[in-house]
Amino acid sequence: MGYNIFEWLLFFFIYCFLGWCIESAIVTIDTKTPTNRGFLRGPALPIYGFGAILIIFCTLPVYGNYILEYLVGVVACTVLEYVTGVLMEAIFKTRYWDYTGQFMNFQGRICLRSSLFWGVLTLFVVHVIHEPIAAFVTEKLPLPLTAALASVLSAVMLADLYFSAKAAFMLDKLARALDEINVQMELAKMEARDAIAQKADELSSKVDERVEELRQRREEALQGLGLAMRSLARNNPTARHSRFAKSFEELKEYSRKKLA
Repeated sequence: MGYNIFEWLLFFFIYCFLGWCIESAIVTIDTKTPTNRGFLRGPALPIYGFGAILIIFCTLPVYGNYILEYLVGVVACTVLEYVTGVLMEAIFKTRYWDYTGQFMNFQGRICLRSSLFWGVLTLFVVHVIHEPIAAFVTEKLPLPLTAALASVLSAVMLADLYFSAKAAFMLDKLARALDEINVQMELAKMEARDAIAQKADELSSKVDERVEELRQRREEALQGLGLAMRSLARNNPTARHSRFAKSFEELKEYSRKKLA
């Protein structure tokens, strides 16, 4: 089962598209919102293309042995998924999938459920999907057409990759700038709170000093209440002042205490 370079490329693009259909359908159903899944703008998920090519290539030596095919698919695709995740995160500083919280995940990049799915997908690809695709590409398409399609799709994907990577770098740059702005905003808020707290302490200290000064003056004023005035206030308990009723009552109370 030998394929030329153009056939391999065409297989790659076909599986990129099929993978995009699968992922987009799953996410759309899960979120109830139409979703163009993936890093690229076009309908293609390269990880599925590479995964399918890897599956086909790695299962050739064990073709027909379902158990070994399954295990090869689990291992090969899990490694591919992990390496792809690490590289994309290192380059674009963004994690495009995250299995954190999933059962038996490793660093959020791979998990048991995903790996088991890769094994099932391997058997499905090798025995259900690839045979008719390979027959169509190798038998129905003339080599010049295969070469032309592979060349055009390669150019389109490279252009898509360029613009998508540019957008990803810009997104990272914008996120970094926004983070710096948010940090500066928090620092400004902290400085404002500190300034307000400091000013409040200063005002509180001045108010305390003023209150203490007035308290002393009040005490001095009360102490200036002579015996005659105290007697007058005590001997006329029902007396009321027409303007300063509260203060007059305080003088009467003070007088009663002094003469008690």
